[in-house]
Amino acid sequence: MKKVKNKKKINVKVWIVTVLVIAALLIGLFAFTQKTNQLDKITEDYVETLNSSTVRNNVPSSFKDTYEAKDYTFYGETLSLFGNAYNSDDEDLDPFMGKALVLHNIETGKEYNFTFSGNADGAIPLGQLDEGVYEIYIYDQYIKKRVFFDKPVVSDPFVSMRRNGQVKNIVLEADQDIFDSYHVDLDKNYAFLVIKDTIPQSEIVDVVIDPSGNVFNELTQEIELGNNNEQINETAASYELALKVKSELEKYGLKVLISRDDQSTPSYYGESGRVGIGYEHQAKIFLNLSMCDEENITRPFFIVSPFTNASLANEMAFIMTQNGVELDYPYTTTDLLASGVVYDSLLTDNEYNITNFSINPAIRESGGKATYTGQYNQVGNGVYSNHYGMYGVMFIYANIANSDSVSYYQNNQDTIASSLAQGIASYYQLKVVESNETTSK
Repeated sequence: MKKVKNKKKINVKVWIVTVLVIAALLIGLFAFTQKTNQLDKITEDYVETLNSSTVRNNVPSSFKDTYEAKDYTFYGETLSLFGNAYNSDDEDLDPFMGKALVLHNIETGKEYNFTFSGNADGAIPLGQLDEGVYEIYIYDQYIKKRVFFDKPVVSDPFVSMRRNGQVKNIVLEADQDIFDSYHVDLDKNYAFLVIKDTIPQSEIVDVVIDPSGNVFNELTQEIELGNNNEQINETAASYELALKVKSELEKYGLKVLISRDDQSTPSYYGESGRVGIGYEHQAKIFLNLSMCDEENITRPFFIVSPFTNASLANEMAFIMTQNGVELDYPYTTTDLLASGVVYDSLLTDNEYNITNFSINPAIRESGGKATYTGQYNQVGNGVYSNHYGMYGVMFIYANIANSDSVSYYQNNQDTIASSLAQGIASYYQLKVVESNETTSK
């Protein structure tokens, strides 16, 4: 009888092990299948996945009222449309300025409403849009008009920031043949925004952090070491702060690059330069960390491009203030700016005319088309002159000429680092993730 009992026990154990192995195999197969499907979706044309009856029933082939767009820019995570070429010398306001815009999802009927401010960050925030194909309309003199381009436009895919391990792949497409496979013939190149949810690719990053110091100056062929005294060394302090901010941003599942290591000396030009690595990795934010040398500055402050509404820096300044960090307001520019935020100054030409080029290369060279990257000089960024722009923000964390300013930073650097990350997360509506797994995808 004992042998029979032992045999029964062995059979039960074998059965349990077999069930567990089969279950593990099934789970692994399911996970592999799901991952394969997600990988396939990266290259999938979302338009080709639409239901044919949806396209035929919901997409008109012509419109009575239309409105022509002539240009567009991607900046940070924002898409702007223009009625003139972006670099036009026309001093009049762009025709899209101040007009209300409507995105209409042809599958669900859902609509989003925006207003163009005329600045690079003042149009369509892409990260919060649902997956789908959107018609683009604009209100002109209270008349709803369909937006079109004179010539076909198919933008390179724009990839949004990581959110919960997912990204959005976004294409602006204005081609009257877009629905040919559904036998829907458009009479103009009507603009559509095609948005697809997918998984992030490892080579695409969200944020580049640029610690000042050790900058190779392409024009003088010298290395600018940064400010330095017995209290602080800018090169070392900036890199230390960059590491802290990187760690804080990764808590939100973001993938972050630092533009230099503790010894390298990259410039702001070329593919391997500080902004170049951001362009090559399709970053959305370029955060520079610097010091200044101005007698009257006692607390940190932000510098942004005058071609923006400073919306990101304003939010970062608000979060910093909420966290008890004191900010300086070195001079007044416009009511658009929060306390502690200033616009970068524009350079003048030989005849003292104001140009489109801001002083700081961290701002001027990081914004792609929106900030006239590569057009100020001919030392290596011309390839990025029409590129999608990163949202450039300079954070001046201390003043080398003011001992109290340096001491304030040194006593509050951890709070400052976490506040910088929280400000970015708040602006882009990011949440802390349970692990950093998504940053490696």
